[in-house]
Amino acid sequence: MFLSIGWDNVVRAKDVVAILEYDQAAKTVDPVRAENDEADDAAAKSIIVTTEGIYSSPLSVQTLKRRAAVSIPRMIEEENL
Repeated sequence: MFLSIGWDNVVRAKDVVAILEYDQAAKTVDPVRAENDEADDAAAKSIIVTTEGIYSSPLSVQTLKRRAAVSIPRMIEEENL
């Protein structure tokens, strides 16, 4: 399954390592390294760390958590079929 993280970016749900609040994560993760260069740092609310790269997102951590809660259980069900 895939997780839509905003700014026309989609990542594989199983590749997500962490979803962090932008204000806190920007202190340790360099936002310049984000894969989505068109992203507006002023509008970014979260940073998504995946096995493939780092992305910023205009969506809150809570919104992404809800989306992941729908995507990841579906992915597990499909793998068990």
